[in-house]
Amino acid sequence: MSKPIFPVRITTPDDRSSTVQAVFDSGSFYSILREDKVPAGAPVIRRAHPRTFRTAARGSALAATGELPVVLAIGDREIDDVVLVSADLSQEMLVGAGTMQKWDISIVTREGRTEVVVGRDMHDPDITEVD
Repeated sequence: MSKPIFPVRITTPDDRSSTVQAVFDSGSFYSILREDKVPAGAPVIRRAHPRTFRTAARGSALAATGELPVVLAIGDREIDDVVLVSADLSQEMLVGAGTMQKWDISIVTREGRTEVVVGRDMHDPDITEVD
């Protein structure tokens, strides 16, 4: 079974945004954005030493050279996270298991249709209220 791909709107802290096709991949812990899909002019936090990850392709690796705090709009729900930035990513973006667990995101297939269900978002009272 292939991994689901859905459009996601990315907005950076300085209000720069773009829409990418995101692969929802529970087999990857990290969420990663391909470097050429970073919204134009957005300041990426560069790592002094790139983080290297193995990929599913035998002998293949991916280097994350930066990080970017973002708000992701998935349908009408919004979540925030920090994504790794890599020029090596073959897809435009991966939404990984860490992000999916944090925001209770599920991939649901019903009657042949696959959808992304975001269980919690930034507007939920239990997240926006401080006791």
